[in-house]
Amino acid sequence: MVKPVRLMGQFPPLPPGRAIRQIVLDGLLGQWRLLAATAILPLVLALLTDLTATLILDLRGQRGVVLSVDVLVVALVSFLLIELVIGGLYTTNVARLLGIGIRQGRLQASPEWSRAFTNVFIRLVSLYLPGGLILGAGFVGFLLVRAYLPVPQLAPLLLVIPGLVVLYLYIRFCFVITAAAVGAPYTFGDSMRATGGITVLMTVLHLVFCVPLIFAQLGLQVSAASASVFGLSYFGYLVLTQVLFVLRVAVFTVVNLVCFVNRTGWAPGAHRI
Repeated sequence: MVKPVRLMGQFPPLPPGRAIRQIVLDGLLGQWRLLAATAILPLVLALLTDLTATLILDLRGQRGVVLSVDVLVVALVSFLLIELVIGGLYTTNVARLLGIGIRQGRLQASPEWSRAFTNVFIRLVSLYLPGGLILGAGFVGFLLVRAYLPVPQLAPLLLVIPGLVVLYLYIRFCFVITAAAVGAPYTFGDSMRATGGITVLMTVLHLVFCVPLIFAQLGLQVSAASASVFGLSYFGYLVLTQVLFVLRVAVFTVVNLVCFVNRTGWAPGAHRI
């Protein structure tokens, strides 16, 4: 059992070279078999959820319709199930297996695992809700204001700026998700203090490793929307989209776990950070 760690508000530096090496070599490449095996269940669940949502809209004749009530409701429910429930499941499993170890963090329906998953889900909701409101406000502002701007080229800023704000908030608070998965007591205030000196580094890491996967997934989802539901192209887009989803969750989790462990000094068995 590792002795409890208390840093008394002092956080060690995180050299960029070490962070990148641990993310790429020790995490993504070094543990790719574990990441792939753990991704099978979330991938299947995400595929079934996405396909079910598409079939519902297709049977109701609403597929391809923009901004209808049916489309908004089905899309929102599908998004929340995939991102919060399935994404939370994969985040919990990856963080526990890599952070705690295969023996202690093994995947089973134990009270400890259930508590970790529940805490991860709650924290994801607490981040996604304000993030969605910020992005939604930016999108509405883009639709309403773009025609009245003296310089139309500035209109995309109404989408870019809220996106950067959401990314910044996520980076400052992301440690609570990792801590919840591994069972460490960590508050939003603790996360703010711990990420205070590495905000720029974490922003660069997320922009390099994570954000491109988000845009690639969005591009595939747009392409899938115009394909026939039972056509080969649609199933190809569907599989690729959800593969990118689990890859994105894995990358986000590994990046955050590496930064969390190096920054806080947390180790398995530590009850205080």
